[in-house]
Amino acid sequence: MKKIDLVYMWVDDSDKNWQTEKNFWLQEIQGKEPMYDEAAVDARWRDNDELKFALRSAEKFAPWINHIFIVTANGRGPKWLNTNHRKITIVSHEQIMPADSLPTFNSVAIEMCIMNIPNLSEHFLLANDDMFFYRHVGPDFFFDDKGRAIVWYKQNKISDDIAYEMEMAESDYRRTVLVAGYKIWQLFGKKFWDFAPAHNIDPYIKSSMIQCRNHPLLAQDFNKQIRNKFRTNWEIQRWIFNLYDLAHGRAIFKRVRYRKKSKHWIYNRLYKDNYMNAPIYCDNINNIPINANPSLFCINDTPNITDDVRKQNWDFLNRMFPDKSQFEK
Repeated sequence: MKKIDLVYMWVDDSDKNWQTEKNFWLQEIQGKEPMYDEAAVDARWRDNDELKFALRSAEKFAPWINHIFIVTANGRGPKWLNTNHRKITIVSHEQIMPADSLPTFNSVAIEMCIMNIPNLSEHFLLANDDMFFYRHVGPDFFFDDKGRAIVWYKQNKISDDIAYEMEMAESDYRRTVLVAGYKIWQLFGKKFWDFAPAHNIDPYIKSSMIQCRNHPLLAQDFNKQIRNKFRTNWEIQRWIFNLYDLAHGRAIFKRVRYRKKSKHWIYNRLYKDNYMNAPIYCDNINNIPINANPSLFCINDTPNITDDVRKQNWDFLNRMFPDKSQFEK
């Protein structure tokens, strides 16, 4: 396998200019366009120092990462970051997005332009700043020896009436995932719409991503989405790029099995061994089973998370990754 880069998306919610622009555009757009229910909640941008721990986890458990790109609104990283480090590059939205789409406060729009990062490797990983490596993994966790992406997914039982399922989706996020599956069905007649991403660090193939992004039957949808300053109800989740690879034989999908407990999706240790290392997603670290041993985990900040829970999550990260990384000043 050739070099593999890692891309993080991060926002400085304390930036006064960013706050002013966000509030201005929110006032301009709110009530005039169909916005995602949680498109402008503070939790979407709140910085809990996750990126610091994410980088510590990458250094500790994935030292083979070639280069790390951090995509930000203002082209500046957090104050603690050593931006002069040879493996770190800060990328501003202006470098990868059309001028008429800026400023943007929509991560789904930004994701549609990730492939435009200068010098990004052909095989790369994309992560939010709240996604972490839990233990040592090699490049073969993300790509096989033929260069195919290895994608973890979960399966949801839904009817064949995809139009109804999209309309009645339990959440705006779920709708964006269904829309991605619906678009792939329109293109290739393949019904992947009952698949859903594990919501963690994902592998991508840049040339394939570009091909999908420029597909004549998708380009118009993508171009419109890129110009949505906040998330809307019917956008396409980045999951479409993984499905596009699956349809072309450029991806291998591995199923994560979950059970529902305390309103959080958690990994079930009772399933077969080949699921033991699957990613975990939660919004409270206390909901991860004590004997779990995932390869990756995500602690998602939501509007329902209290300050006490955020403190517990931060304490856990600090215990797990106590040592400064080479990427810190």
